[in-house]
Amino acid sequence: MFDVRRTKRTWALAVLCAAQFVSMLDITVVNLALPSIRRDLGTGVSGLQWIVGAYVLAFACLLLSGGSLGDRLGRRRVFLWGLVVFTSGSLLCAAAPTLEILVAGRVCQGVGAALFVPATLAVLTHLFPEPGERARAMGVWSGVSALALPLGPLLGGVLVDTLGWASVFWINGPFGAATVVVARRVLPGTPTVRRGVDVPGQVLAVGWLGCLAYALIEAERSGWSSPRIVAMLGLAGVLLAVFLAVEHRSAQPMVPLALFRDRRFAACNGILFTVAFGLLGSFLFLSLFVQQVQGYTPAQAGLRMLPLLLPAAAAAPVAGRLAARHGPALPMVCGMTSTGIGLLLLATVDATTPYALWWPALVPVGAGVGLTMAPTNAALMSGVAPPRAGIASATSIASQQVGNVLGVAVVGAVVAAGFSAALTERADRLGLSPSAGRELVRQAVDGSLGAESAAGGERGPELKDAVDASLTAGIHRGLAVSGGAYLAGAVVAAALVPAPRRPRAADPAPGEGGGGSREKGRGQFRR
Repeated sequence: MFDVRRTKRTWALAVLCAAQFVSMLDITVVNLALPSIRRDLGTGVSGLQWIVGAYVLAFACLLLSGGSLGDRLGRRRVFLWGLVVFTSGSLLCAAAPTLEILVAGRVCQGVGAALFVPATLAVLTHLFPEPGERARAMGVWSGVSALALPLGPLLGGVLVDTLGWASVFWINGPFGAATVVVARRVLPGTPTVRRGVDVPGQVLAVGWLGCLAYALIEAERSGWSSPRIVAMLGLAGVLLAVFLAVEHRSAQPMVPLALFRDRRFAACNGILFTVAFGLLGSFLFLSLFVQQVQGYTPAQAGLRMLPLLLPAAAAAPVAGRLAARHGPALPMVCGMTSTGIGLLLLATVDATTPYALWWPALVPVGAGVGLTMAPTNAALMSGVAPPRAGIASATSIASQQVGNVLGVAVVGAVVAAGFSAALTERADRLGLSPSAGRELVRQAVDGSLGAESAAGGERGPELKDAVDASLTAGIHRGLAVSGGAYLAGAVVAAALVPAPRRPRAADPAPGEGGGGSREKGRGQFRR
């Protein structure tokens, strides 16, 4: 009987990991398909932005609602619903004849992911109630998640090169169907919470997250000073303030704000935000550097990210064991510090630095992320009561998704500012006018770096070198911002994530000592 139960739990963990993997993979796998989609569907840059942004927007907006629905309707049921919606959206994307239908399919994928992703962590917590087992299971879960971000471009490049852009969506069809079939057999039911639905909180949560995500995505195209972007950011702030006021007064809030009174829960959410903030933006611009500056193809660029991918996958299970033995703070601090240092090292790589000389800096970046994620998730969920596990999980994942969007926007703005400043300086040295420098920046945004060199102009090689060096200077600034964020997160983890309490030799053993000793121990515990 024990073996049967253990086997079923193993399959259940595999299902949860598979679902989490495909949701994370879909954030990055589409990137390498965008040029082919642009050619086939005749869309412009703004259309491509919505292909990427629609998924993240729906995902981020509905995460809290998905976690709340899981608590109320049953996490197994909502998990299965989400997988079906996500798979249906993937098939719609694969068959899309127009941009509008493709974007609608991406929204459908985001809605599905928002339903099943919060349930993965909540069901995992239910499956592994013992802290040590839970930490190890979260190590596996986080390791699979860590594979998705760097593996997305690698897999996407291979699929697009061999089967076309639709294949990055078709592959989700059989994968999703198989996961649903297995999940129905192995996932256990979980207790539901019978209470009223916090409709105002649901609407306001979707409203403020939607406005914030929309503003951050559109700001890259419209500009931060655009009246529409300023208005959306202001509306997001107002809706957030109203949301907090409503939740504070609600008898049955969607997000119990009391969760954030626990310094561990609050700190872990901040750390997850920081990890996402620094990682996605850094990986995006590292990929840009490898392809557009150093001249590798998409598939070659994906292969050259393996020194980041493999340590991330290998470190995650180790982090789970470290957290089970020494508490979560140690691997969290070591991981954040490792990634921060690695990113700062990458910020010293020049456009002409051979890959053979700079790839070792990728190792601490990946290993640090792998060390950080599992202990952070375990520490975050350890103090949450089972009825709140779903919404706590959704809150943590929402922190990561907001970090993803904000990281790409802020790091992207830093890179663009550094790129423009460096290119203007180099254009002056080459005798180019400011308008010519601005044209180079526009071409870089459109993905046409080095067009002058390809045209065979007399000064083409000089301009290409200037663009590459300027882009590298901007990426240096972005990596420095990301690295600094990770080091700040290490300080937060060291200060706010408590170490496990160890009994002292002088403490009486359970059942020993007088009443005075027991009362003294209780008083110390209360303090």
